Amino acid sequence: MKRTVIFVALFVLGAAMRCVAADPQEPAEPPLRFEGYPTAPSFTVAKPRRRSKLPRCIRCHAEMEPDPTVRRLPDAPHIDGISHGSGRVWCLVCHDQEERNYLRTLVGDKLEADQAYLQCGACHALQQKDWYFGAHGKRVETWDGERVIQNCTSCHDPHEPAIEPRDPKAPPQVRLGLQRVEPEIPNHRPRWELPGIAGGEMAHE
Repeated sequence: MKRTVIFVALFVLGAAMRCVAADPQEPAEPPLRFEGYPTAPSFTVAKPRRRSKLPRCIRCHAEMEPDPTVRRLPDAPHIDGISHGSGRVWCLVCHDQEERNYLRTLVGDKLEADQAYLQCGACHALQQKDWYFGAHGKRVETWDGERVIQNCTSCHDPHEPAIEPRDPKAPPQVRLGLQRVEPEIPNHRPRWELPGIAGGEMAHE
């Protein structure tokens, strides 16, 4: 009987604790935000060298009411313009809903367009880590001194990020005077045929 009472008391206590834990009034913990890798070498992001094929979003969306409904966008300029994530990604996954020229992370942080490297890591974490440490991406200007690296969107179009295969460029032509010249190997006579040597020994006068 005593064991039954203890069991029932523990059951009631556990249920009460679960109710307290599930209290909707309790504030949720803030989402974790990526703040870089402390051990990564310092760097500066180079200015973008390419622009998206699509016109700047604000040209049209400044006068349009935001519609967050996930849908296909068959009208120009979106037609065949987004090929990212095999159909799992659409505009508002990356763009800010109110100001389309800005980006928005999955935890709600607003970013400038040239801060794409902070956003891409939400899905491409391994590539982002390699980028921070120099194994992915391109370094520019100099190898000695301040580290300046290209942003993700300098090489990848954010709407069509896959890089098409291409043939390597032909090797540069060798400047006149630098062509490889095969050395002429003289046809040496055997040592015993040289003057002053007879029978394999030097001749004495």
